[in-house]
Amino acid sequence: MKSVKTVSFCYKPTAQTREVLETFRMMVNHAIQIALEEKVKGRLNLRNRIYREFRQRYEVHSNYPYSVAEVAWSIIKKHNRWHRKPSAERLIMKLDNESYSLNYSIICLPFRMGEPRIFIPLHYGDWQRSFLMDATLKRGSVTMTESTIIIAFSKETTVVEPLMKVGIDLNEKSVVLSDGARYDLSKVGRLHTEYGVRRRGFYARHPVDQRLKRKFCKDSREKVRVRQFLHLVSKKITEGAKAKRQAIILEELKGIRYVHERGNGESRGRRRRISQWPFGLLQQQIAYKAAWAGVPVEFVDASNTSKECSHCGYLNKGLKMTEREWRCPSCGVTLDRDLNAADNIERRGTIPCLAVVRSGAQGG
Repeated sequence: MKSVKTVSFCYKPTAQTREVLETFRMMVNHAIQIALEEKVKGRLNLRNRIYREFRQRYEVHSNYPYSVAEVAWSIIKKHNRWHRKPSAERLIMKLDNESYSLNYSIICLPFRMGEPRIFIPLHYGDWQRSFLMDATLKRGSVTMTESTIIIAFSKETTVVEPLMKVGIDLNEKSVVLSDGARYDLSKVGRLHTEYGVRRRGFYARHPVDQRLKRKFCKDSREKVRVRQFLHLVSKKITEGAKAKRQAIILEELKGIRYVHERGNGESRGRRRRISQWPFGLLQQQIAYKAAWAGVPVEFVDASNTSKECSHCGYLNKGLKMTEREWRCPSCGVTLDRDLNAADNIERRGTIPCLAVVRSGAQGG
């Protein structure tokens, strides 16, 4: 099985790298305009439409129109899903693995036709060095922003046949595993609250300062701290699953933010917490780290995992969100809401295992 991991490197931006990023953004916005005006459908059709024109107009390397079409079409799809006008606002560039070369810590990128390539020294630590030194890894695409260069590395991983399954239930304050392990996520909520209070204070003192608002829009410290904390949690989960030879079963969470939109009767604070809840990021981290370690992962239906008794299958439709424990009217067992959900998620997994799962979960 092929597994992919992206590694971020810092670099010192120059006037030349900024010109590359601004030109790429200009090309992406131009491609978006062409796709909307001419109603071009599909990434390949957009690539064929812009290839010759963009090479002559912007005088860039032949691989740039391919990457521009890919980025432009992804922006169009994303913004159509959220009913927004498509536009590339961030300075970002993406190229495939055939468009650049990497000599240990120096990356070489093409730009203008007939001009020398751009050499960029990468800044790295011990963790990044392990990827640069590993000759068994294959390089994938490269993505460049104003301050970072992200390189995708891939390898062929042998999937370990699991002995048992482990279900993972995600909620606002914790991650609960069906084997009884719990990981506290309350720090994520505290970080969002801390930065939210700080932003509101600045906005109250400077209500018309657009420069300050732009600064907060680009400020990534909150995202970095949340992401780093989730990396620690997802690493512990995947390492534990690998050590115990467990298959990871995750719930397929889709449309949560649509359910909690304005007008559904919930308070403004709860809607804000749900919109900031990084369940997708945590699941993504668990999935790719598990794939890198050879741990199988499966996503299952998340409906009624908390309301269904994991012992007898009784569906308690009247269970409220505030009830963290409940007694099954059918079999009489007392259930922890989160642990019961994790048991049901484990039971719905279909990955074959060598051993029988715990007696607390069915369908092993």
